Amino acid sequence: MLSVASRIAIRRTSFPAAHAASTSDVFGEPWRYDKGAFKAWITKASQGSELEKKQFYGYLALSFGDVDVDKDGFINATEFDLLLESVASLPRRFGLAPSAQAEYGGDAMARTNARKAMFDAIDGSAGHKPRGKIAMGQFIDWTTKHVLGKVATLEGETGRVAFRHVDQFTKEEYISYVDEAVNNPDSIASTTLYNYLLTLFIEADTDCKGKISFEQFDDLVNIAAATPRHFGLAPQSRDAAARREMFEAMDSTNSGFVTFRKFLRFVREHAREKVAQHSE
Repeated sequence: MLSVASRIAIRRTSFPAAHAASTSDVFGEPWRYDKGAFKAWITKASQGSELEKKQFYGYLALSFGDVDVDKDGFINATEFDLLLESVASLPRRFGLAPSAQAEYGGDAMARTNARKAMFDAIDGSAGHKPRGKIAMGQFIDWTTKHVLGKVATLEGETGRVAFRHVDQFTKEEYISYVDEAVNNPDSIASTTLYNYLLTLFIEADTDCKGKISFEQFDDLVNIAAATPRHFGLAPQSRDAAARREMFEAMDSTNSGFVTFRKFLRFVREHAREKVAQHSE
């Protein structure tokens, strides 16, 4: 077993100072957890790049199989609704697709009717007689056209900020994006920040317990601080006393551990204060 110090040393080697990029052995391909990588991946898929196109196909096909309850190769309207939620979970992870709540204003009947209309359109597509069920090929054809048709609008809808790619946006864009992330909980920026912090927490939690120790938190902060440091918005050196104070403020029960919920709340409050100070 590696000591905590050894694990931290290895992890620091894996994370360049200005690029807080997670390792693929934890999350799989980068497009599954990295907003910037997802945008690049889906763009290549839309352009016909062989690898990305096959990966996208595999993602859709396996998602279809997951909701095909009776495993007959068809899905009904109810399963189709579940399938759309499953497929949408990936772009929603990065704030690139609205939640069903936001899309239909919380109106369950509006959602049901809209999804049924989509289902009926697919069921009767290409001159086929409606059967009340759709096959995988029909779903993939419709989804590919629907999703890839939106690729060109991703940049305008989401802004350029992806926390793991500091070379792709400016200091002003970063500050504005963080401001929106911590002050507008319904924004794309808020979703993006949430996912970014979650992936950092997961990697810091080397014991896989859903909570992190001070040593793990200290390592996590080194990674999370990479982006603000890049723009001169955080000290270049580590303040051990300040780190300990942060941790103890989160660990209100003196358990020696901090959960993701407490870490998330702390970061949002801390960032909100920093943004306010910068605007003064």
